[in-house]
Formats: sequence, structure tokens, C-alpha cells
Amino acid sequence: MKGFTVLLIALILWYFAGMYRQTSLMVLAVCILILSAILAGLAFYQRFRLKVRPVREKNIVFKKIEKPIPLTADNASLLPVNRYRLTLALSYSTDKKPVRQRFGGCASGKRARDGTKGSVYLRAPYCGVITCRFVRVRVFDNLSVFSFSRRLQEKSTILVLPVEKNLHLQLPSAGSYDNIPVADSRSSKPGEDHSEVFQIREYRPGDLPRHIHHNYTARSGELWVREFSKENDFIFDLYLDTSEAADCLTDDWDAFYEVIYSVVLALIRKDIRLHVHWYDRQQMGLTDMEVNVDSDAAEMLLQLYLADKLCSREEFYDGTDPFSPGSMLINTKPEWYFGDNLVHRFHKETVEVELDSLSFRL
Repeated sequence: MKGFTVLLIALILWYFAGMYRQTSLMVLAVCILILSAILAGLAFYQRFRLKVRPVREKNIVFKKIEKPIPLTADNASLLPVNRYRLTLALSYSTDKKPVRQRFGGCASGKRARDGTKGSVYLRAPYCGVITCRFVRVRVFDNLSVFSFSRRLQEKSTILVLPVEKNLHLQLPSAGSYDNIPVADSRSSKPGEDHSEVFQIREYRPGDLPRHIHHNYTARSGELWVREFSKENDFIFDLYLDTSEAADCLTDDWDAFYEVIYSVVLALIRKDIRLHVHWYDRQQMGLTDMEVNVDSDAAEMLLQLYLADKLCSREEFYDGTDPFSPGSMLINTKPEWYFGDNLVHRFHKETVEVELDSLSFRL
């Protein structure tokens, strides 16, 4: 539109220059046309020389928290690109139509060996996997008058984790775990002795001052603490039932993931060790992962995101008993069972409020 306006002004000046025999107006009109041709030619040339691509194949963000996704703009021309506009198509696997977003940037010339680093800022509304396609880049001239675009074929994956909720969990009274396995606290392998440190993590309110790792804290400038193995950890089996997920929409999966993450974190805070099981079509059966610490919980959820987990009821329950004592089950409705007792049935519209405000007793 701007380019059309500039050309229209040049033609009007040319018309009045001829009508009133004004040489100065004619020279001005010619200069405007020559400058327009140079700017348009430069933008047309640079659109083929500019390549915008994501830095990483996979990015991890947190739900509803804006985070930059790094990208690189490689400009093969000598002159820098003063301005470009990138169009992205963002979609969850259950979205019918991707959401398009536009971001602006600039790129240095060919002398910048590693390209120009930039970022696009995204705020993900749901947990899960977002496919981010780089659809189109539009290159503008130095005055942003003329622009030309071309299609892109780049793609990246964005994994969206839930934000930790303040889930209140009360375990049964002493003696209620008599039939539940207890982890062996004796081991001859280095790092497996429950009197040893098995990880160093950031300080959380309530941590004992004597557990602070002073050397690492001094080097990093932030508080870090030693985390010790727990003695006599109880082991629970947690089954993630996806047998009725064929018709689940994006918000249904979001509620499912929110419940899983909050329950797992609340249990490991209570010194419970978990064996989490879910169906993986690639393995044609249940796969499992042991979860002991926060980082395991995040890794487990990321693996669940990427698994082909749709299955029939017969496939999921074949040879398993998720309702036995000491076992838990979370399904996509989403419902949470402990043994054969229903702990709570969540509502996808209010699941975050429920996880933050309700108290649950096993």
C-alpha cells in the first residue's frame, strides 16, 4: 500500500510538471521513481537471501508464562535487512485450525558469520505439544515502503509444561501401607546409599540451613541445597489411562496433564516413590518410568507428550490391575483413583483452581 502511494505521488508530480512546465517538479518525480525502483529491487533481492530458522528443534516453556523462543536470521546478502516480518502457525495436535502470529526483526549482512540471533515471544494457553511452523517471511526495504515475501519450510516443537500448583495432600495414617512395597535403603553401589547426596537443587522455602551447599552457592550466587535419599520410601504405581481419549480436545488433554503433574509432585514431596505407567503404541504395551524428584516428574510428562498413547480399553488393562491397593489411576475424564476409591473427579474448566484450593486425603 505504501509503495502504491509513493508511485501515485510520483505520477501526480509528473502530471503537474508537464501541465505547468515545471522542470523542478519533473526532476523530483524522476528521482522518486528511481529511488522507488532501487528500494523495490533491494527488497525483492533480499527476500531470496534471507533465511529464518529456529535455533532448537524442541523448546520447553511453561503454561501461560511468556517465554522467548530463539531463532536465527541468516542473511546471505552484503547489505543488512532493516526489517522483516515473520509469520508463524501454532497448533496443538487436536486443533482444527492453527493460530497465526506475526513477529518482526532485523538481520545483519553476510559478514555476520553465525547469523543474527532473535526471539519470538510466546504464551501457551494449554499444556501439551505445540507444532510451530515458520510459514512466511516478508522483507521490507530500508524505508519500509516496498516489501516482498516468500514461503518457509522450517518447523519446531514446543513442549508446554504446567506450572506447579499448591496441592494439599494428606496421606493415610500409620499402618495403612502394610501391603505396599518399601524401597530397600541398603545398597553397595555408589550414589544409591540412602545416607548419600543424590542431587543438588535450588533452595526452596523450608529447606534446612545445614543442607545448603556452600561451595556451589558461592560459585553461582544463588542458594543451592543438597538433597539426600530418603529412607524407607513407599513405592506407588501410578497408571495413566488414555483408553477413552480418542475424542479428547485440547482443553481435555490440558486438564489431564495438569492433574498428573500436580499429583506426582505432591506425592514425591511426601517421600513417595512412583512407578508411572502409560500405554505406548510403539512398544505395543505399557511403558513405565520411576519418578523420585522434580526433574523426573518433568521428564516423565515430556515423554508422555511425545508418546503415541491412544489405545483401547482392552490394550490398556491387559494384564494390569490399576485398582489394587497401593496403586493409583488418573484417566482423561479426568478422575483420580487410589486403589478402588475415587479420590476426586476434576472439571476441566476449573481444574487449576481445584488443584490449588482443595485438600485431598488418600
